[in-house]
Amino acid sequence: MKNPVITFLLGVVMLAAGLFWLTSIVQVSSLWGRGFNISGVNISSGLTLVPLIAGIVWVFFNPKSLGAKLLCVVGGVIIIASILMSVRFHVARVSLFEFILVFVGIAGGGGLIARVLFTGSDKNPPPDNNNRRQ
Repeated sequence: MKNPVITFLLGVVMLAAGLFWLTSIVQVSSLWGRGFNISGVNISSGLTLVPLIAGIVWVFFNPKSLGAKLLCVVGGVIIIASILMSVRFHVARVSLFEFILVFVGIAGGGGLIARVLFTGSDKNPPPDNNNRRQ
């Protein structure tokens, strides 16, 4: 296409449609509460609360302690990580044609957007103002 605005908009529409279709065929489930596995060691979900509880007790005991605040932050990060590690993604049953269309939309739209953003138009270079006589 000759008009970069139309190319860009078509790419955005294709990319958005492909991403929407992809997110509509992916099913998300969670098994939080059963624990998670790190290097063969099963850690219960309740144990992820221990660093946070210890950090809170330490903050109430010594509010100015940097270690206590750091332990609270680490405890929160551990809880969030355990929730994220328990999330499972499953692709719904779709035909191969639909699956290919999803990725054609995503890749094609991304390619059109990249074409507009990363290729310069060298047809009419800007005039060189440094060599003008005054």
